[in-house]
Amino acid sequence: MAKRLSRKVAKLEKQADDLRAKAEKRGKELQSRASDRMDELSGKKERRRRRKGVFALLVAAAAAVGVVFKRKHDQELDESLWEEPKSL
Repeated sequence: MAKRLSRKVAKLEKQADDLRAKAEKRGKELQSRASDRMDELSGKKERRRRRKGVFALLVAAAAAVGVVFKRKHDQELDESLWEEPKSL
């Protein structure tokens, strides 16, 4: 009777070890997939950030050009106001 029980216990221990090995293997696969997916998603976020940065830079450059042209226009208006009137 004891031999039978020990065989059954040994068999169950072997099955448990096999299942543990399978679970570890599956866990590593899932962890690898999750890591790959995280890298993929962070790459997309990085591209979005770069696009937003480029857009912000273009808007800032356009605003700077607008300010320069406005100052030049205001300066020309001031100069034309201070010039002596021309006789007709």
